[in-house]
Amino acid sequence: MSKVMTVLGPVDDSQLGVTLPHEHLLIDLFQFFQPHREFLVNDRELVADELLLYGQAGGRTLVELTTPDIGRDPAGLVQISEKTGVQVVMGTGRYREPFYEPGLARMTTDEVAQLFITDIEHGVDGVRPGIIGEIGTHEPWVSPVEERVFRAAARAHHATGLTITLHANASAVGLVQLDLLADERVDPGRVVVGHCDTHPFSDYHHAVLERGAWVEFDTIRGLFEFETARQLRQLKALVDEGYLDRILLSQDICINRHFTVYGAKGYAFLITDFVELMRDAGFAQEQIDTLLIENPRRMLTGA
Repeated sequence: MSKVMTVLGPVDDSQLGVTLPHEHLLIDLFQFFQPHREFLVNDRELVADELLLYGQAGGRTLVELTTPDIGRDPAGLVQISEKTGVQVVMGTGRYREPFYEPGLARMTTDEVAQLFITDIEHGVDGVRPGIIGEIGTHEPWVSPVEERVFRAAARAHHATGLTITLHANASAVGLVQLDLLADERVDPGRVVVGHCDTHPFSDYHHAVLERGAWVEFDTIRGLFEFETARQLRQLKALVDEGYLDRILLSQDICINRHFTVYGAKGYAFLITDFVELMRDAGFAQEQIDTLLIENPRRMLTGA
C-alpha cells in the first residue's frame, strides 16, 4: 500500500476515494489579470463552503495545484481541509513565466530544483506537498526560463518520486513539455499533461497518450452546453479506443466566477451532473470509478 501526502499528513492511497486531480482553492491570478478582482480567490470561509458541496456529493480528495508564485496558502489549505473533511494534496513548483518571482531567472536549474526539493521534504510549517505542479508555459512554446523550471521539476521528481503535472493550455505545447522532461529521463507515465480539453484535437490527445503520459480533461465546469457536449464526446471516443486507464478528469476551479454562490456549478459538477451525462452516454459504473477513483490514485502514487 502506498502513501500520498496531504496537507494534514500522509494517507493510504486506498483512502483517497473520488479525487479531483487538478483544482485550486486559494489562488492569486489577480497580479496578472488586474483589474479583474474575480482572479483573487482568498476567502477561506467562502472556499470551504464551496468545497463542502463537493464533499457532500461524495468527493473525498482534491489536488490543489496553486504554486508559491500564485498565492499558495498552506495554512489556509489546512483550515479548509479540516473544516470540510476533504483531503487536500498540495502542489509545489512555479507556474509560468509572468508569475515568476524576481531573481528566479538568475538561478541555475539545480538551484531551482533545490527550491522544490526543500519544499517537498520540509514543507511550510509542517505542510508538505504531494505533487509537483502545476508547471506551465505562458505561450504555445517554452521560454528559456520556463525550460529551466521544467528541468528543475524533473530533477525534483527524481529526488522525491512525486508526479509532475503540467499546464499546457490551448495548444499542442504539451508535446514540447514532454520532450523536455524526456530529455531529463522522466518516465512519461509519471507526467500529467493538463488542459488537454482546451486543445480539442484528437491527434494531439493521441500523441500525448502514445508518449505514455496522462491525458487530462480538466476544464469540465458545465459553463457552456456545447463545451460540455464536446468534452463528453471526446472522452467517450478515447475510452472506446481503449485509453480508459490513461485519462484524468477535473474542473480547474480557479476564479470566483466558478463558484456556486456566483451562479456557476462549483466543485461538485463533475461528480454529479457530468457523471449523469456519462451514464446517459453509455459509460458503465466501473468505467466511471476508474476515471474518478482509480486513475487519480495511480497518478499520484505511480502504481
